[in-house]
Amino acid sequence: MSEMPSKTALNNALTQVNKKLRWGFIVTHASHATFLLLITWLHFYSGTGNIKIWLVKVAPLLILIPGFIKGYYRTYSWLCFAILPYFVFITPSLFEAFAWKNWLQMSLTVVMFIASMMTSRWMQQQSYLGWQIQNTAD
Repeated sequence: MSEMPSKTALNNALTQVNKKLRWGFIVTHASHATFLLLITWLHFYSGTGNIKIWLVKVAPLLILIPGFIKGYYRTYSWLCFAILPYFVFITPSLFEAFAWKNWLQMSLTVVMFIASMMTSRWMQQQSYLGWQIQNTAD
């Protein structure tokens, strides 16, 4: 049977997870906001300007914002699933002709996917380490 880690070791691990988590929040939220702004700008810049179509494009990303605010780790996991249709839609356009907007969208979806996946994992680790610290004898 393995020995339980000390409170000091658990606190050190929690400090490391908190550092990673801080960066995870920054990268996930920045890429999410940038992607929303890019979709909005490209939609209205193209001249269509139809609000209903724009809402269909951004709704899967907008419905996650309350979960970000409340800090649910599952919201970050759901973002991984919500971003996949965008990835699938953008991928064929990369092979047509070089366009910066397609490459930027693809880069943002990949960064957002990885950052949200890791942020979800680190949030779970933070929760578990907090529980371990609380339930470890001095």
